[in-house]
Amino acid sequence: MRRSQIHEEKGISWTANKGQGSQISLKGTIVWSDTLRKTINEALAFKRYAGAPDEFVFGNLAGQRYTKGGWKKTLSYLMSACADAAESEGRPFERFNLRDCRPAGVTEKLNNKDSDVMEATMHTSEVTMRRNYDRRRTRVAKPTK
Repeated sequence: MRRSQIHEEKGISWTANKGQGSQISLKGTIVWSDTLRKTINEALAFKRYAGAPDEFVFGNLAGQRYTKGGWKKTLSYLMSACADAAESEGRPFERFNLRDCRPAGVTEKLNNKDSDVMEATMHTSEVTMRRNYDRRRTRVAKPTK
């Protein structure tokens, strides 16, 4: 995520190109929540090496985006530290992968019966969205009257 995507009033914006070679660009905004704003502010306050560019919100200490291997190693360290802290505090902690965060968010929105699930995923097909991101293990249906 680049700093230019952060808008103080409305939230975080992004543009997605859908499909291979597609010329269709979809624009979206993640509206601020207290937790999101706090997380972004903490990331923005993180000090990088002197003279390092600050284009990326979650860049490495040299101001560059993480490589896939660098990010995996950093996330592994973070998960271990969180697991240790949770154990010492007697709190539960379950490791997760970032690739599971989007499906978890979509599943939570579906469980809450939120009306903006399609906007959150930027999919144009509900079938595709449900096939790719709905992780509810048990489907629940109301009986007819």
